[in-house]
Amino acid sequence: MVWYDRFHARAGKKKLLYLAMFQIISKEWRARLRKLIALSLMVVLAGCATSGSGPHKHDKFTKHYDKSLYEVTKKGMFGVEMVVKEHVLKTGVNSLDLIIHDINDKDVVGAEITVTPWMPEMGHGVFDKPLITEKGGGLYTVENIILVMSGHWELRVNIKNYWNEDSVVFDFPDVKVDRGHEHKITQAPADLNLGVKNLSENKIFSVSYMSSREPVPINKIHMWELTVETPDGSPVTGAVISLDGDMPEHGHGLPTQPEVTDDLGNGKYMVEGIKFSMPGWWVMKFNIQSGDREDNVTFNLLLKE
Repeated sequence: MVWYDRFHARAGKKKLLYLAMFQIISKEWRARLRKLIALSLMVVLAGCATSGSGPHKHDKFTKHYDKSLYEVTKKGMFGVEMVVKEHVLKTGVNSLDLIIHDINDKDVVGAEITVTPWMPEMGHGVFDKPLITEKGGGLYTVENIILVMSGHWELRVNIKNYWNEDSVVFDFPDVKVDRGHEHKITQAPADLNLGVKNLSENKIFSVSYMSSREPVPINKIHMWELTVETPDGSPVTGAVISLDGDMPEHGHGLPTQPEVTDDLGNGKYMVEGIKFSMPGWWVMKFNIQSGDREDNVTFNLLLKE
């Protein structure tokens, strides 16, 4: 019966081994379960804290700048401080900084941020998405915010950080036209001249343009080649040329700041950085100076999608 005793001894050892392994595994899973319960409880408490009907506020969020805008997200997960460059939004190109803290007032790093400009009364946003760059320490720079017209705008900010996602709306009820580029709202005349070659206002210059893209595109940066001549066809060389773009029916200008970048010779000039942000009636106005002569020329465009 020796073999029988040895069999039971070995079986007893295996049983003890299995029991010890089970206890180790159970201990590990119990620890994981405790962590999961604690995390779930934190989420539930956060939801309870934000379930009131009034605006949610946290005194413990830090505001860094006196002239900044500050809001807490809808669920109370994040505090968002907005620092607008030049302290005001205007038509054209804008930029701003966002400083984001979590519910514990810690810097939010590595988050997915989207900023959506929106006109609630008009029911539309913008053509170009703002560009967002993380700078570290909870700071995010938002550039290329192109507001195409004056009026009531919202900046809708959405923040996603791991499993937490929340949003907030910053309201700008009266965005005004950039004072440096005043544009008046005007209806298009019935006899609109859409020619690509025109005489200047005082008939000093004959000017034509050719776009690098045909037809002239919407929402794409492109170039024009401008040809400046005298009315009898002689090339005007060495001219100083400035320009501005306008959308008269909407009261705003170009989202970019195009300029003459090269004198190509023989009266031809390269204009770069032109971008039309939406379909409709656009006006391009060029000021031309050559020696003691100066005049303006205008081109009308009706752009379609």
